[in-house]
Amino acid sequence: MSARRFTRRAFAGVAATVFATAFGPPAAAQAPRAGDPFRVVEPAPAPGDKPGNWTLHLRYAPPRILTVDVPGKGKVTAWYMVYRIYNTTQNPQAVTSLKFELVTKDLLTTHLDEPQPAVFKAIAEKEDPDKNMDLKTTVQITQNPIPITKPDSFPRYISGLAIWTDVPLRAKTTNKFSVYVSGLSDGLVAEPQADGSKLIKVKTLQLDFQKPTDDVSPGIDDIKRENNGGLGGERWIYRPVEVKKPTVAAAPKD
Repeated sequence: MSARRFTRRAFAGVAATVFATAFGPPAAAQAPRAGDPFRVVEPAPAPGDKPGNWTLHLRYAPPRILTVDVPGKGKVTAWYMVYRIYNTTQNPQAVTSLKFELVTKDLLTTHLDEPQPAVFKAIAEKEDPDKNMDLKTTVQITQNPIPITKPDSFPRYISGLAIWTDVPLRAKTTNKFSVYVSGLSDGLVAEPQADGSKLIKVKTLQLDFQKPTDDVSPGIDDIKRENNGGLGGERWIYRPVEVKKPTVAAAPKD
């Protein structure tokens, strides 16, 4: 079958539907311990899972805002999120489709993780000056399987930075947004549509945030986890990513 990727406009319509729909119970997440900014999101089932699907753990800190000096560009303001992945399945798991996509709920803009080398280096030096976490770009993480963490052992973290450099340019006034993390699971469903096409959905972790302050003088810690009225800020969902059109039979040759 031929495939057509969603355009930004088409995906904005899907995003609006996503925001208005409940997707089952919140994901199990452990609140940070004192002095630890990371929340742990545990693998959890979601409608659409099949027997044998695997899902990885994610530790994340809420996105932060930082202005850094970039050689040749001057001061650049970026939004970024530090995360750590670990794997308690029975096999190393490839995360070749790992992606962090920031979508604003109030402005309906979409922002893809774009780890410009100089920006990544400046943020990594700020967040991990001693290189204890060995931070990587999302692209670097996709190049090797996530190793196994054995039961009752310390997690074998693979740590990364998701960076969105265009949010301050296109959506600096947003107050509510979500980060969709795909590639942490091999869950996939293909829903038949009335026109014969199939809507492809992948298992995705939805992380909800709010930024109650304005953008006059943004602070590094302005962004907070959205609790959604007590329902929690983390949720495993199946999110649309692609429409596959039906195959058109070739005309017979004379």
